[in-house]
Amino acid sequence: MNQWRGTRRDFAKTVGVGAAVLAAGALPSRGQEKPATLDEKFFVRPQELTLRCLQQPGPRALSFGRYKGNPEAWRKACRNKLAELLGYKAPSPGVAKRLRTIEHEGVTIEAWVMTVNKNLSMPAYLLIPKSDPPGGRGVMAIHGHGRAEPCVGQRDDYHHMFALRLAQAGHLVLCPELRGFGALADMAYSDEGHWLDYWGGRRRGQFTLVTDGFLYGRTVIGETVEDLLRWEDWLAEARGIKVFDVPGISYGGDLAITYPAFSKRVGKIYTSGSMGSFAPIFARCYNAPAHCVPGVLRWMDRSDIAGLSAPRPIRLHYGELDTPGPHNASASYNETVEPALAELRTVYRAFGAEEQVTMHVSKGRWHEFDTADLLAFLAKT
Repeated sequence: MNQWRGTRRDFAKTVGVGAAVLAAGALPSRGQEKPATLDEKFFVRPQELTLRCLQQPGPRALSFGRYKGNPEAWRKACRNKLAELLGYKAPSPGVAKRLRTIEHEGVTIEAWVMTVNKNLSMPAYLLIPKSDPPGGRGVMAIHGHGRAEPCVGQRDDYHHMFALRLAQAGHLVLCPELRGFGALADMAYSDEGHWLDYWGGRRRGQFTLVTDGFLYGRTVIGETVEDLLRWEDWLAEARGIKVFDVPGISYGGDLAITYPAFSKRVGKIYTSGSMGSFAPIFARCYNAPAHCVPGVLRWMDRSDIAGLSAPRPIRLHYGELDTPGPHNASASYNETVEPALAELRTVYRAFGAEEQVTMHVSKGRWHEFDTADLLAFLAKT
């Protein structure tokens, strides 16, 4: 989910200005007769049309509430279909090297780069606390729309430096940069004349990283799940980490409920600004498309995806003010949250772990992390 940089009307105005400029280039030179123009009142206006093309509710054929088999059979069928929809493939391992190290506010921060293959390398930041972290346990900190760098202390934004705060509290934290953001804003950066951009690339940004992947049956979120598993495997081997707690916000919150479905090492899950239904997130909430999974509502919804992690502890978090409106392109605390929470609890109840599902709404907050609540959740035994 994104922090919107304008409204739909702003975009329309921009397009209108561009069209006017192009039209001006086609005007006749002096001395030529100006062509006749049609009266603008002749053309059809939106007010004269019926425009209600919102999609009807999806059948969700593999939703837990519709499945007739036992919970474990449902989990297997749902996970397999999710992998298919994501275009997910079990990732091959990558080779990582440390670039540099800095000390910041009592935390050692290491910049690492993983070589995935000859066409791709990607960064992550490892935050090492001053005191020894709990043996065998680490945190996979997943940022949302923006960059990983503010999460580790570059500046404050809606992430509220949560990776740094976790390390200061004694956790070993890995914060990877996600495809389409930060140094990975243009995944074709090394190929001159090509653009696979998403969030602040070299051009205006047409979400080509998402749309190009759709042509080949791939999704950004699916490929990012694979990346997170590569980093998980690396840190497990390099540092002996056996359990990963997974906090994420916004798009990172989506990843925090999706990636654990394919991991055997995840412990606790904290998803902030996510986990309502997929249904309203584009037409109503006006989100950017990183978490778009083609065809997903034919088979399942977010509550089913999160339910694949039962009985792991999971906490849903929202800002009280993060509701739908003309100037909020996050709107995660919408009318689908409570029904999704009820569905998630139903899944967990079937696995004998309903008490492991909790939710917290931060009073007076927008689309932003509540680091105090996150720390309290991870500290709870």
